Amino acid sequence: MKKKISALLLAALIGCIAAGCGSSQSSQGENASGTEVRSNEAGGSDEQIPIRFLHQWAEENRLPYWNALTESYMAEHPNVKIETEVIPNEAYKEKIRIMLGGDDMPDLFFTWDGEWVKRFADSGAIADLTPYLEEDPEFRDSFNQGILTTGQVDGKQYSLPIRTCVNFMLYNTEIFEQYNLEVPTTWDEFMDVCETLKSNGVTPIAMGDGEQWAAAHYIAALNVQLVPFDTLEKDYYLNPGDFSDPGYIQALQLIKDMNDKGYFMDGMPSTSQNIAKEMFAAGQTAMIYDQCASFKTQYYDKMEEGSWDIFPLPVVEGAAGDLDMMVAWIDQFAISSSCEHPEVVMDFLKFFYNETNQLQMQKELGFVSTINSVASNEEDSFPQLQKAVEIINDCKGFISVIDVEMDGAVANVYQASIQEMFTSKTPEDVLNDVRAEIARVKAESE
Repeated sequence: MKKKISALLLAALIGCIAAGCGSSQSSQGENASGTEVRSNEAGGSDEQIPIRFLHQWAEENRLPYWNALTESYMAEHPNVKIETEVIPNEAYKEKIRIMLGGDDMPDLFFTWDGEWVKRFADSGAIADLTPYLEEDPEFRDSFNQGILTTGQVDGKQYSLPIRTCVNFMLYNTEIFEQYNLEVPTTWDEFMDVCETLKSNGVTPIAMGDGEQWAAAHYIAALNVQLVPFDTLEKDYYLNPGDFSDPGYIQALQLIKDMNDKGYFMDGMPSTSQNIAKEMFAAGQTAMIYDQCASFKTQYYDKMEEGSWDIFPLPVVEGAAGDLDMMVAWIDQFAISSSCEHPEVVMDFLKFFYNETNQLQMQKELGFVSTINSVASNEEDSFPQLQKAVEIINDCKGFISVIDVEMDGAVANVYQASIQEMFTSKTPEDVLNDVRAEIARVKAESE
């Protein structure tokens, strides 16, 4: 769980979308990162080296970047053949769960931070990257050091951070102006805005919980507000994991009430979150809760200038938790411990993390770079993302979403039961399901 690392994370979020150009080849046996390629690794050997690369960015507006990245690297290193497999987000989670229990691991693959990295590290499935960073301190120090720690387990570096994702409420400025609505700062004000919109025939919020994580993002953020941090941390890490604090019930009840009052669009429990994003971008709803890595491709590229803006999820007044924390998660790249050429994969990662390719990533994808010199480039940013940075400047730290931070089996039950709460279950039922799964997981581990 990320705690009190905000000051370090902020540097990596400033500016976010920066100008860039295609990757360039360098001379004298160096790749674009300035790192010398040794002859027995990626550059100077006649040996053909296959590298299996697995990631989840299958979208038509994101996949071209990754294809161009691998093609550019292979053009510079003809003896390296990168075989890429791309699996969309939801199927990806199941894929890497299967990988964890088998012996068919790709050489390089995407994963999430928190429990995901820990699970791979504890099982011995991924390589310890600490020696590579110690060997190249310039590369190590190019990362925002607070973000870099999110790939560590027991003080060792098992993965490298790709991007930072922070959730915000997005709103349609034209709809707000039409009904004389002000940006809410408290939960009661937020509910008043939703009620005004609904009473005027406007769907307040787009949310699709078909994949069982969109609603859980709200719950994760409200848990932070309503449950004391020490208690939250112990429960998320199943120590003891009794989930007895009343804040958990309150968080669930707040979201259930929103659904019962009709503040989400029809069919929300079975609708994809991608459909919800399209609805908001098309002006069919007034708000959506989404992460800053989606700002550019989902909204900035599709909506008219000035037609949308952002605000943080409003606070519940009198809450017992930490109102200065936000929900975030840090995507990661990990190298399989069974990889035959980890030094080549590491060289490819250094190519990905060089300034040219990171700037291009920010420009094309809207991903927030974890490299300090790139993240501080403000040239091609836009107002909504700059406002996100200002909001982040005022918070003191971040906590991951439920399916990243918690044990995978418990998180699955938590999220599935939240979805059922919109049709049949009570908040108490949800927590009973969570407690039962925690008991099962702990009994199996004994």
